[in-house]
Amino acid sequence: MLIRHITGSKKGQVEKLSVANNPEIRIGRGSENNISFDPVKEDTISRDHCRIVQDSNSAERFFIFDCQSKNGTFVNDVHTTSKTELFAGDIVKLGKEGPSFEFDLDPRPQSHIKKTRVIDAVPVKETKVHTATDLPKGTSERIPTAKEGIGKNTMQHMIRESEKEGKTGLVITIIAILLLVSTGGYLLYKKQGIKEVVHVREAKTTFTPTEIAKANNEKVVYIEVAWKLTNTASSEEMYHVYYPIVNDKQIVGHRGAYFQNQQGQIEPLLVTKGDYLRSLGNTQGIELDLIASKGTGSGFVIDERGFIATNRHVATSWFTSFQFQQYAFPGVLVEPNQNGQFAPAWDKEVSQAMVGNWVPGNDEKYTGVNTFLDVTFAGNSQRTPAQIVRVSSTHDIAMIKIDLPESLPKVELHDSYNDIQPGDAAIVMGYPGMSPGQVVLKRSQDYFNTNPNITSVPVPTISTGNVGRMVRGSEKNDRIDDYRSSFGDYYQLTINSSGGGNSGGPMFDDKGRAVGVYSAGTTDGRGNAISFAVPIKYVMELMGRQQVIK
Repeated sequence: MLIRHITGSKKGQVEKLSVANNPEIRIGRGSENNISFDPVKEDTISRDHCRIVQDSNSAERFFIFDCQSKNGTFVNDVHTTSKTELFAGDIVKLGKEGPSFEFDLDPRPQSHIKKTRVIDAVPVKETKVHTATDLPKGTSERIPTAKEGIGKNTMQHMIRESEKEGKTGLVITIIAILLLVSTGGYLLYKKQGIKEVVHVREAKTTFTPTEIAKANNEKVVYIEVAWKLTNTASSEEMYHVYYPIVNDKQIVGHRGAYFQNQQGQIEPLLVTKGDYLRSLGNTQGIELDLIASKGTGSGFVIDERGFIATNRHVATSWFTSFQFQQYAFPGVLVEPNQNGQFAPAWDKEVSQAMVGNWVPGNDEKYTGVNTFLDVTFAGNSQRTPAQIVRVSSTHDIAMIKIDLPESLPKVELHDSYNDIQPGDAAIVMGYPGMSPGQVVLKRSQDYFNTNPNITSVPVPTISTGNVGRMVRGSEKNDRIDDYRSSFGDYYQLTINSSGGGNSGGPMFDDKGRAVGVYSAGTTDGRGNAISFAVPIKYVMELMGRQQVIK
């Protein structure tokens, strides 16, 4: 197997690997990998990023699969989420902005040679030949044009007939005018006694899910996002520290480092690269894992100028519980030593339950930054960068904006918070991640970049159900003084066909009005699932200037 590095710190290098005794090639930043990258220079690559595996039944077939890396694996610019077959000449990229290499085999098997492309012959229209007999015969003689004349008797006859026709036309015109006047007078006389009957068809007030989907297809958008955590003071990237496990002077693995804050909570030990060099540089084998993530979501246009509503956990994921990698646990608790530096206490193991729901954005020392936030309309392959405009401090709602020269169609918003009832229709549109994707190939017409572009094209999914319950965040009425929900303020839905990626999509009523924003789903592990939507009133509040103190 040949790995030709195209970009990155290994650019220009070629690595040769024998698969005779090693049918699985591991790729990542960890030193135990077959293809290992610099842990500091290539910080977008995960420790165990992806693997190339030879088919046990066919020695000429190879597959690549992503090991739940943070920034993903791309084959020929297509994001791969499952086992994907590789062919000689394929380009593999480790992360959207990471290094890339060309996969090849030596010798290259016959099955990896591309087939000759056959071009259909275009029929050519036969040229028609004119013979001399088809052309008009030439002559040197000029044939004079015959002149026709009108006789005196004929002219007199024509004058008499014209006079008769003129008199007849005048009589007909007079009769027609008299008929029109008499008919109009009669109708005017009878109008007072006639009652006009008008049949009025009532306007349609409810619509089918199909009609709602067609009306809003161009208004529900697909959102792609990636972010990283930075130091608020210095804007440097934040990394999770992994201490090496040493056995017989050999590094056999790593453990994620965690510490206990002043409130007694367990948090990951984060450092910048500068902190690493100053405080941890003397410890051999330490690895740094960038605190970052990426994902997809949905949104919908709420203003012609390009304002789009979505979830807070889509646009600003650092304000949501962080999803650690599987290798982050079990971890090790670190404590300050005599020199005031952190050192691992190997007898104190840290589990996922001990860390709980750690939210990076809740700590003022850290600030999340989107590396990209792209919006794509249904059936379109062109990505449009977006900017964060507003983020709710209390609800899973955010507002972003794109800049386009055209006026955009928007959804109709309706605040039904005080009127909605269990059993009311709930129709959700969005782009769930489990839905099959579609890709298109576009050949480049750019002289300076002739590489073809393979791009995914989003197609929205519609999910139908009902409002199962209103989970009110707080309530006061004549029977109770006050109560508060620990879950929050949501509509509980009887919809289980949506899921990850659908977050931020609109929830319509049967009148085609957006009354909520799909936010989350949960399952009991046995196939039973329910989902939740945030009331649209909180989107409308985010669009204006809400006073909290009057």
